[in-house]
Amino acid sequence: MPQQSLATGQLVDQICAACHGVDGNSANARIPALAGQVDAYIERQLHMFAAQGAQRANGVMGAIAVNLSADEMKRVAGWYSHRVLRPATSGERPLARLGKKMYFEGAPKNDVASCASCHGVRGEGLPDVFPRLAGQHEEYLSEQLRDFRAGLRTTDPHAMMRNVAANMSDRDIDAVSQYIAHLR
Repeated sequence: MPQQSLATGQLVDQICAACHGVDGNSANARIPALAGQVDAYIERQLHMFAAQGAQRANGVMGAIAVNLSADEMKRVAGWYSHRVLRPATSGERPLARLGKKMYFEGAPKNDVASCASCHGVRGEGLPDVFPRLAGQHEEYLSEQLRDFRAGLRTTDPHAMMRNVAANMSDRDIDAVSQYIAHLR
């Protein structure tokens, strides 16, 4: 007998909320906030995680996503996309000026494209293509950029982020992460 699907709220409560929060505002700086994220992006990431299973470097999302149906993935994505992001605030931003420059101009001499060209001038993302970055946890952003650079994160179509991050220094990553975390 096929397993009955949980209602969306129950699904979020039982599977997602422990890490991402019911409202999508993760309290852990290493776990992404999903509130207000582009629903098609969340859904696509869940499908990619499921395809990787536990083979992804952290394996957690693969192990969770592999047990979700396509309908459940779609509903979870819709749930979080309609929640309001409450960005965390952090203190000092010593690299914010460099981060802003990189966000808008990139680093052409290092073949690093501007973040704004894909993720928008306010970090709002491009629906159905590129994720919202504004207000995301600084620590999560820098960790993801380092994972892209190391080839550990491979959920980027056509290796776009891996190619960009490959040419970024640790300082560049920290600076742009610091700037993005304060976008609203």
